[in-house]
Amino acid sequence: MLKLPTNIRYGIRLIITLAKAERRMNTNELAKEMDVSPLYLRQVAIPLEKNGIIKSIKGAKGGYILNVDPSKTDLYTLIKAMNEDFSLLECVNCSDACPRSDTCISRELWIGLSRTLRDTLQKITLKNLIGEKIEFPSAGLLKNRGGVNHVQNV
Repeated sequence: MLKLPTNIRYGIRLIITLAKAERRMNTNELAKEMDVSPLYLRQVAIPLEKNGIIKSIKGAKGGYILNVDPSKTDLYTLIKAMNEDFSLLECVNCSDACPRSDTCISRELWIGLSRTLRDTLQKITLKNLIGEKIEFPSAGLLKNRGGVNHVQNV
């Protein structure tokens, strides 16, 4: 099973919760809503705050508030704000990561799938996540050339 890192799952939940609330929420309120510890929530929030996705308000009436326009912010941007590389394998972005990269018969597949995932994430806005139905286009990834499937550049 392919698993997303926990910080991405909770980070996206944090952002969606704030977007739906359309107001400042304190850490305890967010933690209760998300069923997560306030301490872990603060850790998840750090890169989102550093990258301008959310804003931290200090003090007795402090908390977090969404700092981006949901209709103009895509899911890929949110994931990148959590300092995550969303390629399926390290060799996709860095051929030096694997000594077999130059001759690997499956690397082209992983590159194509990573591109398709990135492109799909860039089409889903935060606004989609908080209310609208998300439609996933059919990818048409593989193209048959001479009896061999090749990944199309998407």
